[in-house]
Amino acid sequence: MNYQFFTRTLLKSSIKLLCPLMALAPISLYPHSLTERPILLTTKFAGITGRVLDPDGKPVHGATILVKGSKAGVKTGEDGVFHINLPTDNQVIIVSYIGYKVQEIDMTGKTSITIRLESNTSIDEVVVVGYGTKKRGEVLGAVASVDPKEIQDIPAANIAAALRDRVAGLGVSESSGRPGAAVTLNVRNAFASDQAKLQGVTNEPLYVIDGIISTSDVFENLDASMVENISILKDASAAIYGASGAKGVILVTTKRGQAGKPQLSYNGYIGISDATVKPKMLSAYQHAKLLNETYALNNAQPTSFFSDEDLAYLKTNPYKSWYDELWKSSKMERHNLSISGGSEKVTFFAGGSYQKEDGNYAGMNQQKYSFRSGFNAEIIDGLKADVAFNVNNTKTNSQNSLSDDRDQNFYQTLITTPQWVPIQIDGLPVNFNNINANSNTNPLAIINSGYYQKQNNSNYSINASLNYAPKALKGFNARIQVSHSGTSSSGQEYLPAYDLYDFVRRGNNNLLYTNTVNSTFRMDGNKTKIAPSLGKGSSYQGNLVLQYANTFGDHNMAVMLGAEQSASNSEGLSAYWTNQQLLNLDEYWAFDQSTFTNNGRSIEEAVKRSVFGRFNYDYKKKYLVEVITRLDASSRFAKGNIWGLFPTVATGWVVSEENFFKELNYISYLKVRANYGLVGEDRVNARLWQDRFSVDLVNTGYLYGETPVASLNPTIIANPDISWEKHRTFNFGIESRWFDNKLSFGFEYYFRDSYDVFDKGNDENFPMYAGFKAPVVNYQKRKGWGTEFSLGYQNTFSNGLKLSTNMNFGYSGSYTTQMFFNKFQLYDFSYPDWKVEMGTDSRKYNTGNYGLIYVDMLRTQQDVDNFLAKNPNYTIDGKVPQVGWTVYEDTNGDGKITEKDLTTMFENTSPIFSTGVTIGLAYKSFSLNTNFRAVFGGKAFYESQAMTAPTDKVNVPSFWEDHWSLDNPDGRFPRYDDAAMMRKWNSTFWAKDGTTIRINNMVFNWSVPKNFTDKINVRSLKLMLSGNNLWTIVAPFKHRDPYSSSLYNYPTIRTISFGLNFGI
Repeated sequence: MNYQFFTRTLLKSSIKLLCPLMALAPISLYPHSLTERPILLTTKFAGITGRVLDPDGKPVHGATILVKGSKAGVKTGEDGVFHINLPTDNQVIIVSYIGYKVQEIDMTGKTSITIRLESNTSIDEVVVVGYGTKKRGEVLGAVASVDPKEIQDIPAANIAAALRDRVAGLGVSESSGRPGAAVTLNVRNAFASDQAKLQGVTNEPLYVIDGIISTSDVFENLDASMVENISILKDASAAIYGASGAKGVILVTTKRGQAGKPQLSYNGYIGISDATVKPKMLSAYQHAKLLNETYALNNAQPTSFFSDEDLAYLKTNPYKSWYDELWKSSKMERHNLSISGGSEKVTFFAGGSYQKEDGNYAGMNQQKYSFRSGFNAEIIDGLKADVAFNVNNTKTNSQNSLSDDRDQNFYQTLITTPQWVPIQIDGLPVNFNNINANSNTNPLAIINSGYYQKQNNSNYSINASLNYAPKALKGFNARIQVSHSGTSSSGQEYLPAYDLYDFVRRGNNNLLYTNTVNSTFRMDGNKTKIAPSLGKGSSYQGNLVLQYANTFGDHNMAVMLGAEQSASNSEGLSAYWTNQQLLNLDEYWAFDQSTFTNNGRSIEEAVKRSVFGRFNYDYKKKYLVEVITRLDASSRFAKGNIWGLFPTVATGWVVSEENFFKELNYISYLKVRANYGLVGEDRVNARLWQDRFSVDLVNTGYLYGETPVASLNPTIIANPDISWEKHRTFNFGIESRWFDNKLSFGFEYYFRDSYDVFDKGNDENFPMYAGFKAPVVNYQKRKGWGTEFSLGYQNTFSNGLKLSTNMNFGYSGSYTTQMFFNKFQLYDFSYPDWKVEMGTDSRKYNTGNYGLIYVDMLRTQQDVDNFLAKNPNYTIDGKVPQVGWTVYEDTNGDGKITEKDLTTMFENTSPIFSTGVTIGLAYKSFSLNTNFRAVFGGKAFYESQAMTAPTDKVNVPSFWEDHWSLDNPDGRFPRYDDAAMMRKWNSTFWAKDGTTIRINNMVFNWSVPKNFTDKINVRSLKLMLSGNNLWTIVAPFKHRDPYSSSLYNYPTIRTISFGLNFGI
């Protein structure tokens, strides 16, 4: 074989594929050995001797020294020494070694030199990978890192929310802007069905804090200023966590003490919060005028209309909307104080933080307290001890509700109540919308009644470890770690009796209010309630990890073996009483004891045992191999299904270390890598393989003859075969750095084949005669894939300006090939056909992409006549189209529009391209950092509530003013009595282009000059102005924020804050 021809051809193709920028410079890819080259006798040369050392002063074996602009070069020996002949007209050498910065040195007038290498921060960065750390250059998986310093000054609700759009493949979603609302992280579109979630299944990643498996609640309580490092395992490298790593792993390392005199640090801010987009609803006059139009088109009774006198009154409506009455700007603050120090033998760290976030209604807030402390001590040479203690407490209070669903109802009431209805008259709360029918209510009356809902959650953990690294056995390390944690929770909801007032009405349709009280309605009896709840839990984890690493010439290897056992248990109890007997007492005994209802008691316990290992080998830091395996046993499953084995193999090639690559000076680093493995998921309620029963002691669950008796009722049906989820994962990645590490580019491709995925049918459709809930089964099969790109640039210009940018973007998709369905579900139109189409891309088949295909709006009677002439039997929900209505495609060809014409609307609703970008600028003592998101294409849909016609009890968004009418035939929206809209059928009419450009957050810092801080005896002082959810430049809708799923939910919140950071 012609080796040179084969190599040249292969490498040219590879470089063109992976590094298109190489086309900028003509190159030759013939392999050359890095040995000293002969120089023409006509060229004068001088001999140079030198030595290369690492940052610690140790000799570097194998460093490359090249003559600039030439292929001639040498490598250092074991003692770091090199000898090279330089042409007298070219006395510049290039020094390089993997993991360190390339140095260009002018040797003019010198005959010897000692060179100390500088770490390349990107390649030499230490990354937490699970039971250990690695340098970035040694990592063979898709492992992303976030520097907590980048997010600690962002006034976000918690550390999870601050991660938005900073990591490729990491999704961040907030259920609402309410204080304490859930923030969910998702790695690479991990999936769990809604029904399976009811039995403990999750789509969230595994959280590991300081080596201990934790929860999302503990993670969200962390103060970013007390975190040292955050890493995200996104692929099969998570197999080191075996049966819990399938949906990604978030690894967190908190700060420890540093040797030196004690240093005190403070970091905090105070901010003002308000809605990013305030709801714009119809004014009282607009609302009434539009209702009159609708009444006229439908020949309503004269008493339905607002008279001209009524309309004139509503033009100057004296009442504020309910939203304006209750909504207000709120305050958010966070403070952190820490101290650290110690000697070379003993170091310590202690820090506490406090955060308070007020809601935008009266009486709503969340307070977080946390304290973390620890010390490290070297007991004897090679033996170190580490002890850490952490405690967190979260108190959440509300005078409406802590539930997202109930808070949504509360907020929806504020914005949908017609604005001619006052919330109170002369200080008396108005009874609106027929309280007797249990429909609407008065939020102000609830707030003033003394209603509250409180929740107090606490957790603590003690984490201790011993680390032994004997000097006699170089490279060996043994670590034993034990931890214990506990949680407790208590909550109570209290709803006392209160009064509402009916007022005499006036106006043609009797909808306008006077100041005269007509009657009083007492909210008491079974409408009063007290509902306490209690919960507690504990867990422990212990592991032993043995590691050995050594270098044998050009061969490097590392072995890690470990064993782990963990156990957890939890229990909870909730109950309620109604019909308050003793007023103004929020005690259970003040209520009718016969109304006691046990809301349920839960008990959960699980034990897991594991053995695991990782083997790493590389040759000259150039060719790398890694093997990971973990064997898990879980008590969550029955005998025969307890054990699971999860292996992964990975390989990598540092192409830039090849001799033939040295001439490509503009490419500083290039590595390609791939891994393939099996990862599992066991996070599901324990003991679903056993029969479960509920106890009914109040004689309502079973009839003996005609007499109700106490009973033992089956609940969820047992599944003795339930076991782990399995996810086969492949990942291919490229890492590169260009132009002396100023430019970086990364690429990831992944494919995930999931089977035995936890699935569950809907209990409502499970055969009623069965008498129990549908089981959880390992049945679902899914396939997912995606690509991730990252691009970065950092440079310091000659004028001192520093610029750093990072951009991440990607594409992903998935489809379900097998899913569990109940027999009757297939024939229920609440579960349309798309849900039973298997093997179809979820970007096309999803709940929002199901509806009618819009054709046109009939704007004139002539349009109606022409349309019906072509479609004589055409009806929409049995009604003949009228002027101002929308018409749709008859997809099933029966000549009429019914639910059978609902179909998939678009081939793809996902964006064509989306990216998260972070930009940092620094000049002298000033810095500016911003993060924004850009989404191009895709589809965004109006919320279903906004497609509802207004009534005299329900207001609608102000965009409905631009609807079709005789005076506005070119209106954007149809008539309010549009037949398809009255049925709440979705359609392509309600879809808009999803393009969004948004500034997520921005932080401006000023570091006070040292000559001033020295005068006030302060080590450092920094002032900060920051904002979160700042500005949406381009959005699909004007009536709601793009991060809000609906106008009718508690809105996304913008916070502007001023902060201070100092150290003494």
